[in-house]
Amino acid sequence: MLRLRRRFAFLSVSALLIALSFAQTSSETSGGSSSELIELSRKIDQQNMKIDLLSQQILKLQQEIEHPKPSFSLEGAPRATEVASPIPAGSNTHIVAKGETLTSIARMHKVSVEELQKFNHIENDRKLQIGQTLVLPPGPSPAAATSPSPSPSASPNE
Repeated sequence: MLRLRRRFAFLSVSALLIALSFAQTSSETSGGSSSELIELSRKIDQQNMKIDLLSQQILKLQQEIEHPKPSFSLEGAPRATEVASPIPAGSNTHIVAKGETLTSIARMHKVSVEELQKFNHIENDRKLQIGQTLVLPPGPSPAAATSPSPSPSASPNE
């Protein structure tokens, strides 16, 4: 398609040049028409280069339209409120803070480490991440699980 356009443009310009050369009067000197032909030939070459560049740009645009690249726009991304939560309704949760371990969280909410692991599908307790939301298994007393502060009898060195 691109080659066909180039050939058509070249043939059109060539036909124009031939028509111009026949239309010249006999009073012109051969030296003047020769320099004009050279100038016209140079202009044709410049126009052909421009046509080639435009054709390449058109081809690139057509390819982009036919095969769009995935964009990383946030417009289509789901928002946190739109995503269904895997956490069961009415269950207690805990968000992991810096320095917390499964053991410290289990003690804080009076559940076993094994229960926390099983309930949250945690195989490696070292893969706990800050900001991770853990679902707390039902403990012995619901009041202890909802209370964010540790009990006064527990010492911080335990």
